[in-house]
Amino acid sequence: MEFYLEIDPVTLNLIILVASYVILLLVFLISCVLYDCRGKDPSKEYAPEVPADTQPPIRLVVMQQGSSGTRWAKG
Repeated sequence: MEFYLEIDPVTLNLIILVASYVILLLVFLISCVLYDCRGKDPSKEYAPEVPADTQPPIRLVVMQQGSSGTRWAKG
């Protein structure tokens, strides 16, 4: 007694597409664990990272502009 399951070609293509995305996701997660998620090889030594606190703060200067015609007319 043989049992054959007919699968629509569109359904088969969707199953293959989803399976390939799952495989790519697993490969990415495994490589992320192996390479420390920063693209660095754990078998090599790197210079220590500089913390972001040592950079000078960025200052933003905002100039307010009121009614420019009356301000310049007084001067």
